[in-house]
Amino acid sequence: MAPLIPIGDGINQQTGSYFLPPWIYPPSEAEPIDDIAYVALPAVGASGVVLARTIDAGYNAVLQSFANNFVGGGWTEGSGSVTWQILIDGAAVPGYDSIPASLGSPANPVRHPSGIRVFESSTIQLIVNNVSVVLAGQLSGGRWQGYFYPKEYEDPGFGGQ
Repeated sequence: MAPLIPIGDGINQQTGSYFLPPWIYPPSEAEPIDDIAYVALPAVGASGVVLARTIDAGYNAVLQSFANNFVGGGWTEGSGSVTWQILIDGAAVPGYDSIPASLGSPANPVRHPSGIRVFESSTIQLIVNNVSVVLAGQLSGGRWQGYFYPKEYEDPGFGGQ
């Protein structure tokens, strides 16, 4: 039976070291990401950026956990009157194009089962969309946690960028 992931000889061709996928096993040079913010809810029909991060050249990143929430009145979980999106370079991450509910809270983010990979020079954003909530001082919060690591740890045989 063939392996599900082709691992070759397990040697990183650039570093000469044994290869462990850096998006699963952070290398010792990995640096943490822990961004948190709250913004005022935008006007009805408008969108606002809750969080944004651009990955530096020469690095890739993995977001392992994230959260979004609503603070204030006038909204019911799952109603669709406020939604969120996670975008990479303006395109929605599959499955996160219209989030109708809080995914954890900034104080207690949920862990993604495999992480969201973000490659060098890409921008990731958490966007809040106010579909129909009348403004009365509400806030939207967000948080993501993970790490970035030197791109040189990507093995070209694994589809890394």
